[in-house]
Amino acid sequence: MEEAASVPLVALTAWQALVEIGRLKKGQKVFIQAGSGGVGTIAIQLAKHLGATVATTASAKSFDFLKEIGADVLIDYKTQVFEAILKDYDLVLNSQDNKTLEKSLNILKAGGRVISISGPPTPEFAEAIHAN
Repeated sequence: MEEAASVPLVALTAWQALVEIGRLKKGQKVFIQAGSGGVGTIAIQLAKHLGATVATTASAKSFDFLKEIGADVLIDYKTQVFEAILKDYDLVLNSQDNKTLEKSLNILKAGGRVISISGPPTPEFAEAIHAN
């Protein structure tokens, strides 16, 4: 019951981030960090349902599962550097620390968006990086 109880929260988080705020559309590219986590697994499936190309980070042991649920690009966070692999993304769903958030900005195409569920971006963060 405890595991089932977590589904509404992670599903709502994924929906709000990708649909309501991110406005993810068919044909766009989205980078979902921590794909094997609760929000990540729901977000991958939702993004695929919406017709997006999905990149994610996880450990290699999760890759088979993540492929099954729709991930197109799999990056082993232990051995690979996502910002060296990904480019021209429309949307990033950030669930990591500020350092990862800052690196995520480098993979966006012009006009791309970052939605963070773990802290900034805040107006102060945007001002600090001269994004406003």
